[in-house]
Amino acid sequence: MPLEFEDAVSPSGVPYLCIHASGQVSLADGHAFAALIAPGARHHRGLVLSRVAKGTEYSPEVRKFFPTVHEDFTAVAAIVTSPIVRAAINLMLRFANSSGAVLRMFTSETEAMAWLESHVSA
Repeated sequence: MPLEFEDAVSPSGVPYLCIHASGQVSLADGHAFAALIAPGARHHRGLVLSRVAKGTEYSPEVRKFFPTVHEDFTAVAAIVTSPIVRAAINLMLRFANSSGAVLRMFTSETEAMAWLESHVSA
């Protein structure tokens, strides 16, 4: 599966969902993510760190789907080093930002984690 999920805890003790993205991400992958952040699920309204591998591609269906789950997470920090993948995610961000989603891309995991932890609910 192009999206692999794992429960993780930051160095300061903040739990988050870690996603490893690679290959061809399909609508089925999007639904698997949505199930982990849906109301009643362990990561509902939680933090998400996504590590996106070079060459990852998102199907048109999943690009349309991802913005529909914006209310089910608090923040997503995506670590992306490929300019092509960044462009695809920027396209998804345009749709998500109109709905108030909090998602930001980084090239450094240290910066991504610091930003993500800044979104911990008080």
